[in-house]
Amino acid sequence: MLKLLRTSLQVETVSMHWVNPHRDIFVLAGYSTMRKDVVYQDRVRRENHFLKNYNSIKSITRLEKNIHFKPRELEHYTSSPPINYIYLIPFVFNAETVAITTVESATKPELKVWDEQMVAAYQKVLTRMLQSYQEISELVEKQSEWVEYDHTIRDLTKAEDPLELAMMLVEKLQLFMGDGGGVVMLARGLDEWHSVLYSAGAKYPPPIGLAMEKGSIAAKALSDGEPFYSPHFNASPKRISTLEPLCNGASLAIPVMHRQRRQLLILAYSENPLLFSEAVKHKISNLCRVAGLKLEAMLPDLDVYENIFATGVSSYSRTLVNGILTQLTRHIRLQDPTMSTWIGMLTIGNINDLRTRYRLEELTSMQQQVMAKLRPQNFGIPGIIGAYSDYVYTFLLQSTDESALLAWTGSVKEAFRNPLPISEKDEIVLRINTGVVRLNGEMDTKTDTIIQNIKKAMNDAVKQQKFIVEV
Repeated sequence: MLKLLRTSLQVETVSMHWVNPHRDIFVLAGYSTMRKDVVYQDRVRRENHFLKNYNSIKSITRLEKNIHFKPRELEHYTSSPPINYIYLIPFVFNAETVAITTVESATKPELKVWDEQMVAAYQKVLTRMLQSYQEISELVEKQSEWVEYDHTIRDLTKAEDPLELAMMLVEKLQLFMGDGGGVVMLARGLDEWHSVLYSAGAKYPPPIGLAMEKGSIAAKALSDGEPFYSPHFNASPKRISTLEPLCNGASLAIPVMHRQRRQLLILAYSENPLLFSEAVKHKISNLCRVAGLKLEAMLPDLDVYENIFATGVSSYSRTLVNGILTQLTRHIRLQDPTMSTWIGMLTIGNINDLRTRYRLEELTSMQQQVMAKLRPQNFGIPGIIGAYSDYVYTFLLQSTDESALLAWTGSVKEAFRNPLPISEKDEIVLRINTGVVRLNGEMDTKTDTIIQNIKKAMNDAVKQQKFIVEV
């Protein structure tokens, strides 16, 4: 291109320099010359280049020797330069001067009409070349994005159980949300939908055990059975509940279906609403659809009324609680915790006496009543109750209120002061014993260690016949 321009204009030397404003330098793109005494440097600081005052020109500029430049400024000549006139041809792209072509001549005091036509053709071809280069670069980038996306789909299909699938899904989707967002999973248990899992890198996630309210984005997606996207105006609408942290930006809620039944709900959010392009929304929704198909393959005999992460007495499953604890410890290590978190274990201290007196159906009814009384949401506190073993339950509370544990345990103790009806003619008094630890970034955050600590605390409470023991 530069050689064609030089020979067409019949001049001594033509060169092109990229303008790099960030590093304040000119970078040689290439040159063509009929002389043997021309040697260019690849990179020259702007202040040392004869183009220093012309780096942002938008139209062809004519320079004349001793008026606009001195011969000694043309340092690319190793001998005395024979140049009397220089024409600067800007390369303007997206309203920015990205390069300057210099046409150096000893005998061309002005450009004729046909010279200007050739220069215009040169500028037009340069623009088309850069546009083509950008389009090719974008295609390569998009191709690599879709290859990575295919790998994500393949990873999801390799999950071996529902918990692994759920944890993998929230972590994969977090990659779309960046530093200013997060991913939360909701599941049904304790006869309600609650937030039960969030990605390790989630920013300002809602607390675990936050109950879904009508009118929220999550409720809308579940009601429709379709993805629902909404930007937040003045912190509304809420993602899950009015008890969640202030929400800005936008959120996308997507149900994960198992044979047309809503089994899980994914809530992806970001402080930047522009992040949710149509392509991103499509990718997220499609990954949730793939997760649903994988659930169907994993659980072909799951009844339409069963919940994959809940037990027959409505508590959350032990496997889910272990997964929640794993994610929480990751989150505590990666970020400053924004909420206080307590995890504990609870049992019915006099269960051995009750087992000998009542039938299995009556004991199951008793457990269902226990779950209803233990629900943290009854007392305005986010949290979940999970199964651990026969008549032993785990609980997790998460709140910005430092007194949440004290409020919940006090309310639970009061709730079990009165006898519990177990049959039409009989009532029983339950003795509740509890052990609890508070999660923080300084403790040993191995899941097994935490469970052992709270189990020991609960056993101590049983032995000492105390309502609660904290460690």
